[in-house]
Amino acid sequence: MVQLLKIREQIFRFVGRFEVYVMAGVRFVIAYAAFSMINSSTGYMKILTDYPIALILALLCSFLPTGMMMFFGAVLILLQFYALSNILCLITAMIFVILFCVYLRFSERKGLYTVMTPLLSAIGIPYTMPVASGLMDGPYSVISVICGEVAYFLMKHVSESSALFSSVNEASTNSTIALAATEILMDKEMYLYLAAFAIAAIAVYCVRKLPVDQSYLASVVVGIVVQLVLIGGGEVYLGNSEAVPRIVIGCVVSLAIMLVIAFMTHSLDYSRVERVQFEDDEYYYYVKAVPKAFVLPEDKQVKHIHRKKTRGKKNTKGKKPNAETESEQEDSLEEQVKREFGEQ
Repeated sequence: MVQLLKIREQIFRFVGRFEVYVMAGVRFVIAYAAFSMINSSTGYMKILTDYPIALILALLCSFLPTGMMMFFGAVLILLQFYALSNILCLITAMIFVILFCVYLRFSERKGLYTVMTPLLSAIGIPYTMPVASGLMDGPYSVISVICGEVAYFLMKHVSESSALFSSVNEASTNSTIALAATEILMDKEMYLYLAAFAIAAIAVYCVRKLPVDQSYLASVVVGIVVQLVLIGGGEVYLGNSEAVPRIVIGCVVSLAIMLVIAFMTHSLDYSRVERVQFEDDEYYYYVKAVPKAFVLPEDKQVKHIHRKKTRGKKNTKGKKPNAETESEQEDSLEEQVKREFGEQ
């Protein structure tokens, strides 16, 4: 445990020393992965996949606010859908306007949650984000997660029904709208995930606020279990029993990730708990203070000791004087005798 705390403190010191470059690198990696995922899951406009558009946008996002990732991602999705169907692009733009209004009005504006949710959904571990939002922020931050999950299901349904959208586009506008409403807006699985994410984030937030030991770790476990029960049971109810093993594996991986994050951000030392009681004119106060687990990493410094070199001096200790030194001493004695007689 002590070694883990030392490693954590070394990581914090490194990040604190190079915070600007580390955060720029993290934003670049997340943005490039998200933009590449959008192009790979859709790929209807060849110019966006043939040229390094995702790389250029990711470089811009590394120095811009996190909200620009959302904007560039939405633009990429609209351009890809426009190459498939202009009516589909218009419907998607209307959905995005609603999502942006909800995001700006009700959420805590955690754009990173919105970008990472579809990215983690694509690799099968979206259950991490609701727990992270409830653990590190307020309950309203789950709205950012919900907006990202809606965008993921939107891309998922369009990629699965791309042939239908391209064929209906030539027939009539009403058919395209009806197909979009059926495939996107009437998806029960999407609403199941959104409800489970909201309930899990609220549960995590409530449990971590309880005045009990290890409340942060307990909140992580509760959030994952809530999602496993709700989403797994909902998939069985909807007739998608084959999705249950995938959900179980995703929840286990998400639990491991969130335990590491909880250790890095909320590691407390319950062996040194202090309870303080004081009062004023109106209230009695009972305070429980739990110190953070903290270990200073060893800062080893090697001191090199060099021997001084004496210049212009000869070490004659233990050595016999040669003829030159003897003659010099005799000359100096003769000069001293002459000087003394001269003065007399």
